[in-house]
Amino acid sequence: MEKTVFYAKNIDALLFQTKTAQNLEIVGGCTRIEQIPQKFISVKKIPELCKIERHERYIDVGPGVTLSELLNLGQNHLPKVLYQAILTVANPNVRNLATIGGNILETNQKLTLYAPLLALDAKLEFESSSDKRIITMQNFKTIPEGYILKNIQIPFTDGDISIFKRTGPEHSIDENSASFAFIAETERNTISQISLAYAGPFAFRNKDFENSIIGLRLPLSKNTVEEIQRSAKEKFTEAARDIMMNDVMRQQFLNLVRYAFEQLM
Repeated sequence: MEKTVFYAKNIDALLFQTKTAQNLEIVGGCTRIEQIPQKFISVKKIPELCKIERHERYIDVGPGVTLSELLNLGQNHLPKVLYQAILTVANPNVRNLATIGGNILETNQKLTLYAPLLALDAKLEFESSSDKRIITMQNFKTIPEGYILKNIQIPFTDGDISIFKRTGPEHSIDENSASFAFIAETERNTISQISLAYAGPFAFRNKDFENSIIGLRLPLSKNTVEEIQRSAKEKFTEAARDIMMNDVMRQQFLNLVRYAFEQLM
């Protein structure tokens, strides 16, 4: 069946099109050809949605910004976990097309950049014809009806240790793919801040788990790392109770948790 393409030159026109054209979906670079909807409109021709603005403590990125454009900023101008994650996405040709918005808003599965942005406490800024709304990655479930994603605010947070890992096939996505991000800050031989996020069949980050680790003395002992892993397993199992996930993926998550905290031994 033939696809129908719509166009918009600015945000107002985009909002008008999405309101008046039934079942119209917004897309980015259309890198996943099999998932292109029947009627779609791309954000890549809308200047307001393709901007990058750097600030002292964070960076504003429009959803239409490509992954290559982000990499071109250089690794000193992006959080380490995000830069590392982008490098694992497909290949340069795909990254020239793929957008950060498309990576975040994929509906069938959490893609590569989701875990880093979740660990970084990124904020998603949505806009409708009459309102604006900010939702943290932690609280994001779905796009509010009648809104579009206008901006992603990404804090500059690196910590003393920043780790990004992927599971599943290299440079591609399947049902076994997941991403893992870990950021640890230390002060006077003590853990002062922890961020740990996982994204695949579902997104996981647990603030109670993180808070229980803050204040632990360094270096961590083997027994402490094992106790942290047990606690992570408990929180993860509870969060994934209704999620279809195989045992291999569950074990991969626990292995990554152990690996991350072993860096603090």
